[in-house]
Amino acid sequence: MRIALSLSAAAAAALLTLGNAAGATAVAPAHDGGDVIWGTVVSGPDLNVRDQPNTSASIVATLPYGSQDRVACATWGTRVNGDPSWYWLVGVRGWVSAAYVDTGGRHVPSCSSHDPCPQWRDCHEACGGSDHN
Repeated sequence: MRIALSLSAAAAAALLTLGNAAGATAVAPAHDGGDVIWGTVVSGPDLNVRDQPNTSASIVATLPYGSQDRVACATWGTRVNGDPSWYWLVGVRGWVSAAYVDTGGRHVPSCSSHDPCPQWRDCHEACGGSDHN
């Protein structure tokens, strides 16, 4: 099952530039991929994906309710509904509040040991995303 994502024009262009033939889509898991942690968006209508783990950071993409992406790790950021955890999503290359993503009860490892963007730098640009001036 493929779920379409809504991306900014710049992010969509970056995906195409990187050679992503699927364009702006995330693939839902067909089965438990071992160490792979899949997150499902449980907020609607759309979840904002940000370039840093805080609510005032730039929005780099949006994910519709029910879409899935691979969760790489968790870090602390702005509290959302009392939850300070934020997840790095591999497919859209950005941060989302853990308050809006269901991992099926799976433990998400800390980004301190696997941080895709140390010190919360401008992750979208630094980790291969597009410039979002």
